[in-house]
Amino acid sequence: MSEIVGRSAYVIAIAGVVALVAIVLFFAVGQPFGTINDLSAVVETLALAPVMFGFYELGGRTPITAARVSLVSGVAAVLVWSIVQVAMVLGLVTFDYVRPAIGGFAIEAVALIVIGAWLSGANLLAGPWLPGRLRWLGAMAGFGFALLGLGLLLGGLKHTLTYLGGVGYQLLFPLWGLLLGRVLDRRS
Repeated sequence: MSEIVGRSAYVIAIAGVVALVAIVLFFAVGQPFGTINDLSAVVETLALAPVMFGFYELGGRTPITAARVSLVSGVAAVLVWSIVQVAMVLGLVTFDYVRPAIGGFAIEAVALIVIGAWLSGANLLAGPWLPGRLRWLGAMAGFGFALLGLGLLLGGLKHTLTYLGGVGYQLLFPLWGLLLGRVLDRRS
């Protein structure tokens, strides 16, 4: 199990770097880099689902019922966010990025908050298998997800919380994935 989880963590890291480079190129050059960023973010986010199962299997300081509720809600949020994001890429839904999120964009924002809550909680409550610094990095990345979602709900892309959350999502999350992959490689 930890081998699959480790590979998924590396996918988070690689897709996160691709997404970060693509968003920079999108703002500098334009398309197709916006679409590449969006699709890389889908890969990055979907790769979190196996990691969620891995955290559940590796254990932590959470009662079993709470751990199961957290796992189910986290995986559901990953799937919902990814489906809505792919629908946006395909032009099935549109987003108004300037205003507070509504419709599909609001659904994505709420999913980001749930993912962020899982990421923060799972890292902070993980068992002794997760090193302290990585635990805090994961919690901060999760906090970034939650801030991003909250910022989108409150004011769209231009909201201060969106920018702050973007740091956790675009920078800390891929770094956490890389370091988590290394930790899990050592366990194998």
